[in-house]
Amino acid sequence: MIGIIKDKIAQSMINWKLKEKPKERQTFTGFLKKSFNFLILLPEDEHDFNNSFNILKYLDDNRKVMWILTNDFRVSLVPIKYRHHVIEITLEDINKFKLPNKKLEEKLSSLFFNAVLDLNRKDNLFYSYISNIANAPIRVGFQKNDSDKFYNLQIMNNIIYTPEVSYKNFLNCLRMF
Repeated sequence: MIGIIKDKIAQSMINWKLKEKPKERQTFTGFLKKSFNFLILLPEDEHDFNNSFNILKYLDDNRKVMWILTNDFRVSLVPIKYRHHVIEITLEDINKFKLPNKKLEEKLSSLFFNAVLDLNRKDNLFYSYISNIANAPIRVGFQKNDSDKFYNLQIMNNIIYTPEVSYKNFLNCLRMF
């Protein structure tokens, strides 16, 4: 019961904060070619986490700078090639409403990214909110509940797709831009 109340409070806090943020029209034509600096939010789910590395490889092959956000206990699972660009999330970075604390918010809002890619296929308010904290004009994520208020480019996500298929679809969508 307390968890449900905390979730409702967190949702209300995010709705209030996102109302203050002006919505800007974006053109996605050639955004991948024009973009240089990406914030990648790696998924919480273990199967998704392991299947999301093809996105990192694609961006690396295209000489994009990536900052990768993931839990501190998952850093050792990130390919060695990308570890020097990992931003670790610890329990101290999460407040009692399971949202980023002030320190993490300030850190992410002080950095500039051309785009944020949220690779979580399932609803995750923490990561969805982070995609809006980060200073980036383009926010890409999988289609999920209330994703309209978090992302300005959404990738179709079907629950019957395996993680492998979902991330291939995500990558194919990125290639179109």
